[in-house]
Amino acid sequence: MHKKIGLVALVLILCVSMGAFAAETKSSQFPWMATYDQPGNFNLYASVGFYGYGIDLNVGPEIIIGKFDIAGIPLSWGATVRGLVGFASFFGYASWIDWGVAPMVTLHWGVDLGSIWKFDWYIGAGVGVSGSTGSYYSYLNNSSITIGFASADGVAWHFSPNFALIADYAYTGYIGAAGVGIQMKL
Repeated sequence: MHKKIGLVALVLILCVSMGAFAAETKSSQFPWMATYDQPGNFNLYASVGFYGYGIDLNVGPEIIIGKFDIAGIPLSWGATVRGLVGFASFFGYASWIDWGVAPMVTLHWGVDLGSIWKFDWYIGAGVGVSGSTGSYYSYLNNSSITIGFASADGVAWHFSPNFALIADYAYTGYIGAAGVGIQMKL
């Protein structure tokens, strides 16, 4: 047990130390295009938004695995796991919790317009599991747990190399969570 904890701690330390030295990489062909992630970066996402008649939360870590160029456009890719939960109440008559979890492959494309105008668009796709304690959707398909398509999409506005504000949308099965939040690079 202690060996597993030590191994996990070592992997996290390596991920954090690689991410600490990450810097923006610009395209030589298109100087306004950039990538803000380097292989080994570890990103954390968290957002909150409105969900039906309640709120939703969307969180998850991401590790950047590699980067490449297509016709001079720098891109980076990675893997993430997103978790989302929606708490809803219909004017006090009915309450439920919808949730979803999904591993995904991600792709990033950035734009640097100078000064603080640095943006990173990201998309993710995978397969996830979602469920409910009794929402409208669970009654439609006669099940409280569903396996289906998952995505995580958004834009990050980088104020510093390690911090960004995000507008984010995540979807798993039949549960969606849209909101605003933060991205931190460790």
